[in-house]
Amino acid sequence: MITVYYKSANAQWKYELDEEEHAYIIKNVMEDAPDMEEMFDDSLEILRDVAGIDEEEMDEDDQIDQTIAVAFLWQYFNHMAPADEQIQGDIAIIEDEDGTGVSVLPAAQVVGE
Repeated sequence: MITVYYKSANAQWKYELDEEEHAYIIKNVMEDAPDMEEMFDDSLEILRDVAGIDEEEMDEDDQIDQTIAVAFLWQYFNHMAPADEQIQGDIAIIEDEDGTGVSVLPAAQVVGE
């Protein structure tokens, strides 16, 4: 199970994704040969957009976009980021209070058991 934690001024949530589903999503994403920088920016924007929506209010497209964004960001920080930015394992994405950026940290540093 991979896990991504997200915290912003409006929301705080934990997203768990089965490793097989994650591998399937990443395989399909990579087959499209996306621009990694654009995919990274789009993924963060998607998480910002859905952060304040209650799960019950999310439509199917929002849920799919969120799942792909979570899978990509986890993959990026575990395998594709420059060596000094890589994280091993689950990640925590913390939105800056002024909404101008994010910090991405190993989940173990910021999330208690």
